[in-house]
Amino acid sequence: MSQITLRQIPEVLEKQLRGLAEKKQTSLNKTILSLLMEKLGISADTNKKRDLTDLSGTWNEEQYREFNKNTESFNNIEHEIWD
Repeated sequence: MSQITLRQIPEVLEKQLRGLAEKKQTSLNKTILSLLMEKLGISADTNKKRDLTDLSGTWNEEQYREFNKNTESFNNIEHEIWD
């Protein structure tokens, strides 16, 4: 990992950062990295899954029936097109 040096940090910013680090009981470095990643929308989870497991099991029975009803036509094969 690389390093970045910040200069001329305003005193009010430094106090806020140090106060937040103390409150969270983490290092100043971890606090700043966390804030930057949060602001940039970067997940700290490096083991992020690339599948739909987070969505599995989230439909209730009514939603499941509605989905099946609305996608039923996908099971019909138009033989004249495929022959």
